[in-house]
Amino acid sequence: MPDSYFSLQLAFALRHAVQAQVPFEVAVARCTNLRRRLNLGGPSCVSRWGEFLAEMRRLQSDPSALLATCVAFHDARPPAVPARSFGCFAYEPPNAAGVLRMHFMPPAGASSSPLAAVNMAARRAELGEMFSHVLRNEKGVRSVLGVSWLYNLDAYKRLFPSAYVASVKKPWFPLHLNGSSTWGQVLDWRGQVKPEMRAALLSRLHLMDAEAPWIVFPLQAMAATCGVQAFHELLS
Repeated sequence: MPDSYFSLQLAFALRHAVQAQVPFEVAVARCTNLRRRLNLGGPSCVSRWGEFLAEMRRLQSDPSALLATCVAFHDARPPAVPARSFGCFAYEPPNAAGVLRMHFMPPAGASSSPLAAVNMAARRAELGEMFSHVLRNEKGVRSVLGVSWLYNLDAYKRLFPSAYVASVKKPWFPLHLNGSSTWGQVLDWRGQVKPEMRAALLSRLHLMDAEAPWIVFPLQAMAATCGVQAFHELLS
């Protein structure tokens, strides 16, 4: 997976650098999730991330060297384990307004699609465990927010309270491409790049808007939100 996934992200960044007239390393930081994929987030990795971006700048005219650098940085550190994770789900603590951000990131090694009907009970159990933990340990949670391309899929939406599903709409805030909320759509449940999604994205790069580069993705990230009580009632 790393080679094909990284090469696709590098191609995207190269196009954004041209469209937005920014240095290539800026485009890499802005429009890829390489920092997360290479496990270079957090204060302890600031200098290492800086070294990576410097290599991106130095090697930008050599696609093979760029890809080899990504793979080398990837292989140098084990994958990060999300904090506050419960199977396929994880969350960020509530912000000052009491909004808890929910994420979906299937762990490696699954034997079938995490969103297959046969796995729905397991996903609901994970959600139940997570929100039980939230109820016990997180104070001041008022609502839940999710932002993901997955809200285009009925197989994902069926996991959640009806009020949450009914709220799905285009985000009312700028999107970011440094996570998986948009980039995740190019991977299948095995973590392999989907050939048809890769082809579709590459064919649309010439349409990139420098101010909203995510628009060229075949599926747009959507946002969903509702009160946390709806989750407690569904999952209790």
